[in-house]
Parts: sequence; structure tokens; C-alpha cells
Amino acid sequence: MNRLYNQVFQTLSAISLLGSLIFLPGCQKETTAVADNATSLSKQQPYKDPRTLKDFVQVNLVANNGNYGAAHIDPHLMNAWGIAFSANGIAWVSSQEGHVSSVYDMDGNLIPARPEVAIPSPGSSMGGNPTGTVLNIDPNTTDFKLPDNTSARFMFAGADGVISGWNGAAGNNALVIANNASAASYTGLAMARASSGAYYLYAANFSQGKIDVWDKDFNSVQMSFTDPALPSDYSPFNIQNVGGMLYVMYAKLGADGDEVAKPGNGYVDIYDAMGTLINRFVSQGQLNAPWGVAWAPAGFFTDESGAAQAAVLVGNLGDGRINAYSTEGRFLGQLRSHGAPIVIEKLWGISFPPATSTIDPNRLYFAAGPNDEQDGLFGYITKQ
Repeated sequence: MNRLYNQVFQTLSAISLLGSLIFLPGCQKETTAVADNATSLSKQQPYKDPRTLKDFVQVNLVANNGNYGAAHIDPHLMNAWGIAFSANGIAWVSSQEGHVSSVYDMDGNLIPARPEVAIPSPGSSMGGNPTGTVLNIDPNTTDFKLPDNTSARFMFAGADGVISGWNGAAGNNALVIANNASAASYTGLAMARASSGAYYLYAANFSQGKIDVWDKDFNSVQMSFTDPALPSDYSPFNIQNVGGMLYVMYAKLGADGDEVAKPGNGYVDIYDAMGTLINRFVSQGQLNAPWGVAWAPAGFFTDESGAAQAAVLVGNLGDGRINAYSTEGRFLGQLRSHGAPIVIEKLWGISFPPATSTIDPNRLYFAAGPNDEQDGLFGYITKQ
């Protein structure tokens, strides 16, 4: 990750250590049997014909400089992280090192009527560090209201512990929703609708090893999000709504607060909207500090007979590769171009455009922070 995150982690670790020293006499270690459904097929060898995974091409749309052959240059796009689309296909991309949310059309053009939005930091209306971002999917206009008394249109998680939101009334600045700088470093964000009809906002608190949750009024809500089979040194790196379920990507948390990138370092779990574990989707295998996840549309993959096959894609920050899995978690292979795996340095978000837009549904958009997260890259991968 980056220097800011490490500084935040060190501060929070000191606070956590002090709390442990104070409360240690009363703490108890809970042991729980491993649930039968917390299993995965992901360690098995891929059964898919690799020919169906090799015919893809990477198109770089936007970068912060000319080193990546991108069609457009946006100097504010640095360490491009999360991606969220409006219903008509406008992309909002978190620029963590640029401290803004950049806004592009489907081909990477800037939107003149909608300049980038400044993200707040713990002590200022700008200078924030956005990571995950979501479109507000709650149709109730009285829910998830910002300080300007209007519902948020987009919401952002910050590595500095700030949750913020934006709507048209906010102008060119997102507004603070929650300032948890002393107790959090957020690296991912999601929204989901529970069976009760209630909507919730979820943030991956990587430094503290938990998922923080808020209701429609931004009140904190306690949910489990517990996998008893997860190794203790793994922490939620991202959370995303995929087909109505919450996929949590876990990365190994290093002593310095950074993710530990290494082949096999990673797990993916599926939870319902109330934080109950449904099953382990992927265990280790080809994972390497996983962050992005996306459900591939029909036609993106074909089996050996040429028939369309459903697939879930998981992107690795650690090695920049994109893994394909069956909906049951069986490893199918990695996206390839001319027979070689596609590698995007410091790959963060991956997302297909919304079905409500006119964009080719087989464009897999990505955001990345190459050059050790100092540069930014936004583009897409599509079938050749």
C-alpha cells in the first residue's frame, strides 16, 4: 500500500496495544468449530481449456503521464483504486494519491460538466485518500443523507479513516459522513440490501481486521462478518456487492500494516447482507493479495463447446493478474493475451459497466496504481 496507510496503521496499532494491556485480564479467546460450508474448490487444478481465456486485449484509457500509452492524460489520476458507475455508465474512479474522485465517460474522456470531486481528509475539506467507492443504490431519497440534508449519490472510503459522500448539491467537494481516523483505515466499500428491505453501508477496516457497518442514518451497526477458519493474520482488504451477496477479499496483514503480497496469500468469503458467512469461495491457490472482484456477463467466457459460462473474476494486487472462477469457486484460469497472462501492476478495482448503460457489456474496466502506487491507470480489458 502506501506511506500514509503505514503511518495510520502504526498509530492505530499503538492504540490497540494500549487497549490490550488495559483490558487483557477480562478478555477471553473464543473457539469455534470450522463450519462445514467454509470450504473451497479453488485449490484444484483448472479444468477449463486455456484457449478460452487467452483472447483478451488490454486498452489503457487514462494515465497521469505518457508512460503507459493511454489515450488521455489526467495528472490528477494517481493510484487509481475503486471504480463505481452511474446508471448511464459514467465512471467514478478513486484517485488515492490525487485525493480526488476522477470522473470519466466510457472512453476515458473527462466530463466538462462534472470535474473531479475533492475528497475530505480528517482535518480538511480536501486532501483525503479515497480507496473504495460505491453508487448509492438505495432508492429512498430520505436515506443516507449528507450534512447538506440531501441523499448521497456516491460514497467513498478513505485509507485515513474518513467515510465521505457526494451529491449534486455538494458542488466539487465530498462531505464527511464519519471521521474514524483514530480507529480505522478503510480499504474497501460496499452497499447491500438486506432481506428486511433495509440498506446498509459496509467498509473494510484493514488495520483493525473487521468490517464496519452503518445504517441509512449513518448509525453504526454491529454485524459478525466472522469466518472461524480464517487465519488470524488475515484481514478484510475489500468488500463488494456481487449479485446481491457480499464478497470479502482477505489479504495477509504485515507487521508494518501493509498487505503481504505473495503467491497463495489470500482468501475470499461470501456473506449475506447481515454479515452471516455463507461459504468460503476461494482459498489461497492463485490469489495474491486479492482486492477487485466482478461477475462476468454472459458471453465473456465460453466453455470448450463454445457455450457461455458464468464466471467470477478476482483481481490480485500482488501480481496484477485476474483469476477466473466458476460460480462454485473452481479455478478456471487467468485472463490472457496471446497466450500470456495479462499483468497490470498494482491492480485495484475491476468492474463491468452497468446493464443500464449503452457500453459494451464485455468491457472489464480496471483501475491501478503502477510505479509503486505513485502513478494512475484506468482502462479496460475486452475480448479480441
